[in-house]
Amino acid sequence: MKKNQKLIMSIVAIGTLSFLGIVIETALNIAFPKLMVKFKIPASTVQWLTTGYMLVSTVIIPFGAYLRKRFRAITLFRVAIISFLIGTVLAGVTSSFFLLLCGRIIQGIADGIGLPLMFSIILEQSPKKKVGFFMGLGSLVIAFAPAIGPVYGGIVLKYYSWQTLFILIIPIVLVIWLLGEFSITQKFNVFSISFDYRGGITLTGLLIITLLLIVSTASKSNYRIFLLLTAIICCILFIYFEKNNKNYIIDISLFKNRQFDIFLISFFLLQLMSLSMSYLMPNVLEIIFHLSTAKTGLLVLPAAVIDAIMSAVAGIIYDKLNHDFPILLGEGLICVSFLLANIISVAPINLIIIYSIFMFGLGLSYSNIMTRSLANLPIQSTNDGNVIYMTAQSYSGAMGTAIAASILTFTQNDYFNFINGTLAGLKINFKVLFFLSIIVLIFCTTIILRDKKMTNK
Repeated sequence: MKKNQKLIMSIVAIGTLSFLGIVIETALNIAFPKLMVKFKIPASTVQWLTTGYMLVSTVIIPFGAYLRKRFRAITLFRVAIISFLIGTVLAGVTSSFFLLLCGRIIQGIADGIGLPLMFSIILEQSPKKKVGFFMGLGSLVIAFAPAIGPVYGGIVLKYYSWQTLFILIIPIVLVIWLLGEFSITQKFNVFSISFDYRGGITLTGLLIITLLLIVSTASKSNYRIFLLLTAIICCILFIYFEKNNKNYIIDISLFKNRQFDIFLISFFLLQLMSLSMSYLMPNVLEIIFHLSTAKTGLLVLPAAVIDAIMSAVAGIIYDKLNHDFPILLGEGLICVSFLLANIISVAPINLIIIYSIFMFGLGLSYSNIMTRSLANLPIQSTNDGNVIYMTAQSYSGAMGTAIAASILTFTQNDYFNFINGTLAGLKINFKVLFFLSIIVLIFCTTIILRDKKMTNK
């Protein structure tokens, strides 16, 4: 019992790091219009406060398996908590956009270390009969953050400056530091292993360059061909370095599994849609309809709560009733939400209804896609598959924000009227998201029907 208590405390301590990172991220989404005016920057620039954070996290996550073998859990936790504290203090005292961005990037280091560390500890230390409970606990700590962030951001920004968003969480960071020091334990010895520098450099280059390529595609950049060629070269080199490497960073042999690939792409696109919507909703409500930050935060709250509740319900349906039903129902609802978005008029109540339907569908399907995909892998490949999914989750979020912001900036600059440009950008985003939602529905329906045919043979 005492061991379980320490495990719960360690999960809370490490998970709260990711929780706070998402709270700040969703709170800053509320602040973006104000920051754009204060620093005189476009949407494509201010979005790097989210994209930069998630990109750094994405680059670090694939190295999680190596870090766990090489360093003690408490050492990794200390690096993560110190990074988050430094980034929070820097962002909380500066009046410069560049230093604010630096603070967010430093916070991203904490998330890149903390997220795989938390799930690694759960898989290593939880009793076999309670793995589902502890995995659910870890997921719940993170999943509840989007419900808190907009309200937190809206209320704080109504009365105080944006720096206060960071300053108020410093005491919480110090408390979870102490909690982690007393609860995190080590179950196996660490050892010195060689690091795959060639694979690490080429993977990092591939992730960064492909994101820059996506951003440049939605803008008027002259470097797209160069970026595309560089990304292709990095991809080829990474595959070449990893193919016969015993100390690989990512087990690329998993990509030979068609089912794994299709579910991973679907998972990637769902997270991309989710972060696109979490960026668009508060910005549109504030820019087009001139709503206050507090009111905007309260309006997007129901959708976030729905997502958190449905994520828990979807897991129960998956375990006790049917694996495929919540996935297909959820993706069907997501298609409906974006179909409505392209048909009905743009009004606050309509946007909230659309967002709520979307989050209902996302909660049903998102985590179940990952669960179903990993369940079909050999036991020895589950951890590698988990690392790939966590990397995809973080990277697709960065890409989703970047695409939505780039489209918005493009249309805002193309129109004489800033509000009309924002409205045009929203409509283009909705068309893109509807197209992606159809792809996801087709992909998952195809693979699920194929599995049923093979089972019935």
